[in-house]
Amino acid sequence: MPKGAFAGLHPVLQLILLICLVLASSLLVTLIGVLIAIPFWGLDPVVAVLNGGAPLYFMKYLQLVQSIAMFVVPPVLAAVLFSKSPASWLGFNKPVAKAVFFAIVIMLVIQPFVSLTSELNMQFSLPESMDRLMQWMQTTEEAANSLMFSFLDTTDPVVILYNIFLIAIVPAVGEELLFRGGIQSLLIRWLKNPHVAIIVTSILFSAMHMQFLTFLPRFVLGLVLGYLMVYGRSIWYSIMGHFTNNFLSLVVFHYYRITKPDVNPLDPSQVGDSQPLLGWAGLVVVLALLYYFRQHNKARSEVQVAEV
Repeated sequence: MPKGAFAGLHPVLQLILLICLVLASSLLVTLIGVLIAIPFWGLDPVVAVLNGGAPLYFMKYLQLVQSIAMFVVPPVLAAVLFSKSPASWLGFNKPVAKAVFFAIVIMLVIQPFVSLTSELNMQFSLPESMDRLMQWMQTTEEAANSLMFSFLDTTDPVVILYNIFLIAIVPAVGEELLFRGGIQSLLIRWLKNPHVAIIVTSILFSAMHMQFLTFLPRFVLGLVLGYLMVYGRSIWYSIMGHFTNNFLSLVVFHYYRITKPDVNPLDPSQVGDSQPLLGWAGLVVVLALLYYFRQHNKARSEVQVAEV
């Protein structure tokens, strides 16, 4: 099939096709990954996954396979189907070093506000009539945090490097390809309103994690990443911002494990209260930085057009 075979489809149909690719790839590529693993590890870890007790090494491998299956393969295939220039369709335009620096700074400065929204989210509760749903949310959140803690709690340098690859690099590239490069771009073409597209994409981005007691901070991060892509006109800025956020989380985790081994860094109630004033101040600074980021890239684009 030639590149851009479905370039003429309406953005809504392209979005539906992208979702179908996500579902199909999640099943097929994951199955292929499992089949590849069997000659090395046998059937025991596969059976253990089905019984809910797989060894940690296999869970990490499966996490990598699923990330590639869900976030990397579908948008790449979509880009090939929807454009004769797949890299450009995904937003792989050349970044500027100064703008990359600002993207990193923006993600660092937003952290106090993200912590503040995390505390607000943890206070969320449902009516008694929806107690089962609330219990499911709490159980899901605890299970996800428990699995992540087992992934990260190590002092082995080799394992730490693999965790950086698994937790920081792969999601930064994969999730940005799917959400900012694929879904957000298609929503912008359909809705003709980048702000609405960024908000909708951020909701989907946060909901995808299936951790609703930490929905709000991920939503905020999704907004920032969305504007980095739109204002910077390159997916590299959101990728670098995403990587910065995830890598910082790893650094904070190990900092607490070294300095305060009795504290679970993934539990906001144990880490300590955020500083509301610092959080809101950080938000104001981030808004100012995003405005500057937008103006800087806009001016640069105008200069390039004038030179042409």
